[in-house]
Amino acid sequence: MKKEQRVNYILLTFFTFFLFSGIIYSQNTIFTNQVPASTGNDSDYELGTKFSSDLLANVNAIRFYKAAGETGTHTGKIWDNSGSLLASVTFTNETASGWQSINLSSPLLIQPNTVYTVSVNSNVIYPITQNELASQISNSFLRTIADNNNGVFNETPGQFPAQSYNNSNYYVDISAAALNTIFTTQLPTQGTFNDGPYEMGVKFTTSQIAKVKNFSFYKTAGESGAHIGRLWNSTGTQLISAPFSTEIGTGWQLSDPLSFYIFPGNTYTVSVNSNTEYGAVGLNSLDNAVTNGILSTVVGNNGVFSGAPGTAGQFPNFSFNNNNYLRDIVVEPVYTPAIPTALSPLNNASGVSIEPILSWSPVAYALSYNLQVSTDPSFSTFLVNETGLTTTTYSLGTLDNATTYYWRVSSVGELSLTNGFSSTYSFTTVNSVQVVLSYPVNGVELFTLTPTVSWYMPMGGSWKYDLFLSTTSNFLAPQIIPNISSTSQVINNLVPGTLYYWKVRVKTTTGVVVTYSQVGTFKSFGKAVKPVASYPIGNPVLNTFVPTLYWYLNEASTGLTYEVEVREGMPASLTGVATHGNVNAQNLTVTLLPGKQYSWQVRSKSGSVYSDWSAPASFKTIPLPTLVVPTPSWPVGNALVYSTSPSLYWYLGAASTGLTYQVEFVEGLATPFSGTPSITNINALSVALSNLNAGSDYKWRVRSTDGTNFSAWSNAAAFKTIAPTSVSPVIPYPSFPVGGQLVYSTTTSLNWYLMTSSAGYTFDIEFSTGALTGTPSVTGITSLSYNLTSLTAGATYKWKVRSKLNGVYSAWSSEQTFTTVNNAPIAAKPILSWPIGRVTVYTNSPNLSWFLNSGSAGLTYQLLVANNSGFTGAAVHNPAVNQFQLSGLTSGTTYYWKVRSYDGSVYSSFSDVGVFVTLATNASVVPIPASPSGGVEIATTPMLSWFLPTASEASIYELQYSKDSEMNNSIRIETEDANTTLNNLDAGETYFWRVRSKNNSGEYSEFSEIAQFKSSGVTSVEKSENIPSEYELKQNYPNPFNPTTILEVSIAESGFFSLDIYNSLGERVTNLVSKNLDRGVHKYTFDASNLSSGVYFYRLTGNNINLIKKMVLVR
Repeated sequence: MKKEQRVNYILLTFFTFFLFSGIIYSQNTIFTNQVPASTGNDSDYELGTKFSSDLLANVNAIRFYKAAGETGTHTGKIWDNSGSLLASVTFTNETASGWQSINLSSPLLIQPNTVYTVSVNSNVIYPITQNELASQISNSFLRTIADNNNGVFNETPGQFPAQSYNNSNYYVDISAAALNTIFTTQLPTQGTFNDGPYEMGVKFTTSQIAKVKNFSFYKTAGESGAHIGRLWNSTGTQLISAPFSTEIGTGWQLSDPLSFYIFPGNTYTVSVNSNTEYGAVGLNSLDNAVTNGILSTVVGNNGVFSGAPGTAGQFPNFSFNNNNYLRDIVVEPVYTPAIPTALSPLNNASGVSIEPILSWSPVAYALSYNLQVSTDPSFSTFLVNETGLTTTTYSLGTLDNATTYYWRVSSVGELSLTNGFSSTYSFTTVNSVQVVLSYPVNGVELFTLTPTVSWYMPMGGSWKYDLFLSTTSNFLAPQIIPNISSTSQVINNLVPGTLYYWKVRVKTTTGVVVTYSQVGTFKSFGKAVKPVASYPIGNPVLNTFVPTLYWYLNEASTGLTYEVEVREGMPASLTGVATHGNVNAQNLTVTLLPGKQYSWQVRSKSGSVYSDWSAPASFKTIPLPTLVVPTPSWPVGNALVYSTSPSLYWYLGAASTGLTYQVEFVEGLATPFSGTPSITNINALSVALSNLNAGSDYKWRVRSTDGTNFSAWSNAAAFKTIAPTSVSPVIPYPSFPVGGQLVYSTTTSLNWYLMTSSAGYTFDIEFSTGALTGTPSVTGITSLSYNLTSLTAGATYKWKVRSKLNGVYSAWSSEQTFTTVNNAPIAAKPILSWPIGRVTVYTNSPNLSWFLNSGSAGLTYQLLVANNSGFTGAAVHNPAVNQFQLSGLTSGTTYYWKVRSYDGSVYSSFSDVGVFVTLATNASVVPIPASPSGGVEIATTPMLSWFLPTASEASIYELQYSKDSEMNNSIRIETEDANTTLNNLDAGETYFWRVRSKNNSGEYSEFSEIAQFKSSGVTSVEKSENIPSEYELKQNYPNPFNPTTILEVSIAESGFFSLDIYNSLGERVTNLVSKNLDRGVHKYTFDASNLSSGVYFYRLTGNNINLIKKMVLVR
């Protein structure tokens, strides 16, 4: 209700203010010559100004003062006094600083004497003058609100600003034009009448072109019903009409918006129907002309109505004593815009850029601009003849050097009103210089993705350059590298194998564009190279239905993808249409049918360019194998596993090649199997698990598949992981590459081991060609190895490793070194083909095969075969081709093999190790030690377990264990189970063990490999397998301690040594060692139960060394 009363009051009284205010119909702003005193940069805000208008007006634009350094997007908003958003617009084409202005999409009508807020967001820096809005600032009909709460802000940009700080002016403004009506203070003083209804109006003229915005009439208290405003010409033709959709109770009403032009020299009638009541000013009130601004009433026969009652809607041409029935019109004067003034280039300027930007002053009421540019001062021909430009700048294309150009501009307003062209301005472009492209040009193919392009200036001089780069000859959307100060530039992020166009733009040091170079071309590195198929080729029979196809490139390239075509049949069946696309590696695994002939080919793709297809290759798949139910071999029988990442092993009891396997495992012996495999597509007779829970029971089973059908699940096997212990993290021991070993590749794998279970451990490594700093290069490694790639050829690297357990880091390991081969060898690392994956071979003379994923011309090979993973006593063969048939192997034995290539001077790295088992038939099978092994540190009552890699008639196992690595003085145990528990081992000792099987005929197999472990509870000397090259007395751990701690010493040469403990007074309190020590790493436990808290020192002497460290006992 209050809002309705306020609007009623405004509409009733706004004409009064026309009488007392100067009638100014041009665009007006609130601020004129005000300048910010300072700036602020404390936050981003919504900043604004509260204002009002004395007149009915249209807001056409929002503007704000932009402080130097302000950035980002700005949005102007106009709000009513209650915070409702009325209009919003985003600024475009901003300058670096100063006043910025943007037109609203359509003008906003504002009422007189009504409070509004205009606001714009600030992002970084804003202008401010404190207390400038404490007093009212007025300009024409616009004024600020002096309510001691102006200069408003909101701490959230985009939100209504209502807070104020010291009435500060933030320089947010509007541009508005006042509107014109006929009547101002006239009211229905004669009274009201109800003899209608009629069409009632007033005749008027305009002194200049104007745009009709609304109709208006005075509504008396007794009037009701709908109203329509109409505009007529002098002959009674209706020109436009508009309803009054939002009337209020009484007073002046405004119709819906209009847009219609009226012109001088014409008489118009504006009318609005009456229904039940109308008001009048009085008899003879229009005898004389009423003039307000550009509008005037017509003298004589005015104050018109439609005649008899009931004629509403008809042309009103009757008059009764020139009475004024208070019908009116709201118009906006239309102005012819002034002639613009040229700003840049200055008239008669010389040395102007050949790419100048013409600019001229903005002109009020201009809707667009016309521009003409010519080399003829009479403009008989045109270089540019543009109309309808909506900005005050124009970028010319590339002009000729040392040439005079002439230009002029005109402004165009509504109805194409114009005052004609400006005066003619002229400028002369800069003289030419020569720039010559050096390299790369003429479409040369590059061999780097970051080439350096270069050019030169034959005449010398000091210049700046812009480099243009594009994949199209017309430089559509080019990449531009600006303001280069030298005559060369490195280019990054090129698309491989792509033709590029480039040119250089020469500028003076002040930025004047002088000339362009010719266009150069080059082809970026990474062309589509024709691949070479490497495996399978030559039509071999593959022992799998899921083979991996390999290929390589004989030319350097990068960024390539590949397409592969695989078809059933001979090479003639290939169509040249890819069956597999977007392959990102030089290999592809495919799933095929058994017993089929296949052919394949591959091509590379760089960008949108394809290479030729490779030469076709063929192969066959083995016939569909017989499904066999696998037999779990380890871990079984509730074996205790000293790792949370064990490998599961199984074997087949019958010959069947080409099967893959699926494994299901669950935690908890009572947990039922779901029937859904946990791991699928296993191509070997084993699979590694990871991240099992320590101290938990697991069960597992395995089945085979030919890709379509499945065998039954095997019987379930069970095992238990070792329970976790709360210990300090153990220092890892580097195992490969160490001791300056030569690595025949620029890639290698760092390996290490722990003298304890790795459950719960992660690892950090540091590697460098320089000094190691203790800052890890890689963290969070969950395995006992890490692959390094892209190493520098011929470089010596240092590396070390540390462990992390329960958030606590161990000390770093000893520092190790290795050297990469000086040049990448021609000899490539082979890839093993068959037999691998612990498969059982049904002959003692199997054929081993391998291949290279690169050229193999001129290479020979070195093949190592052994019955142990350490390749001790391995047989060495030197085949000239990529296969070799063994003979005389022992039945029921596991064999390990690896191969490397040789180019006549350099060996490649060895391949990965392949493992297979010969069929046992009636022979005894050599067992595989399973757990504990690898030097793991465990309890003094460990469970030792092993497994058979193939089917066997084993009835008894003989286990031997000893403290001697040569198995001297070993203890012998016979058992029918594939595991046994040892009791009462000596704490802190390293034990070695091996096992063999005996069949029903009483025949023993060979002994297995020797495995080793360490019994926990270290209380005596411990010798490490890692041989140190220098003496070292390591920091005790833990430190501080209570009451025991471990002391570790590294002995580089055997000799007599003493290890003593001293207090802070230098008094020796105990001797831990005083004897001959072998070369190696030794650990001792120091028990300080009988000592008090404090600082102690431990000292190692012997062989001319004297090493001291400090430790702290805390009770």
